Amino acid sequence: MMLRRGLTVVILAAIASLIALQTASAHRHSQTSDQTPDLGALSDADIKAATIHLERTRCYGSCPAYTVTIHGDGRVEYAGTKNVKVTGTQTGRVEPEAVKRLLSQFAQAKFLATKADYSAEKCSCSRRCTDIPSAITELTAGGVTHRVNHYYGCGCAPNALFDLESAIDKAAQVEQWTGDVSKQGPFGTTCWG
Repeated sequence: MMLRRGLTVVILAAIASLIALQTASAHRHSQTSDQTPDLGALSDADIKAATIHLERTRCYGSCPAYTVTIHGDGRVEYAGTKNVKVTGTQTGRVEPEAVKRLLSQFAQAKFLATKADYSAEKCSCSRRCTDIPSAITELTAGGVTHRVNHYYGCGCAPNALFDLESAIDKAAQVEQWTGDVSKQGPFGTTCWG
């Protein structure tokens, strides 16, 4: 009887030890696997190495199609492809403070935690429209890259994405190359939901 109790105590102690080890291991794993940088607390070196990229796609209509990349050191690269004043590549510069402000906006919008795909194929909300352009935003900062495909016909994307996309355009001063695109857009769309 004593042997049986002793064996039971040893088995229970072993099980408790295994559970404790597994819990500690899981806790350590969650701390090391979550490498999302705090965009509001990036070092100057991380800011200089950051890259903000925006691609606006074509639509069924006259939507402007171009890409713009803002580098942390202030370099701007533009490539216009369709329905813009300047097609081809152009370069420019922004002040380092503009990059910091943009990174702050990304932090406020919780961009790194935003779902990566609001494409027409992956849109899970009831409100949808056809023949609309997409904006693909990619941020590389603090050793992490996050890309969001934002189809404008998907009604469930967060409003913060629209704000970020506009902020990137404004910071990069793309209107000098795209021209005033406020009256351009799709020829006709079908919406439901």
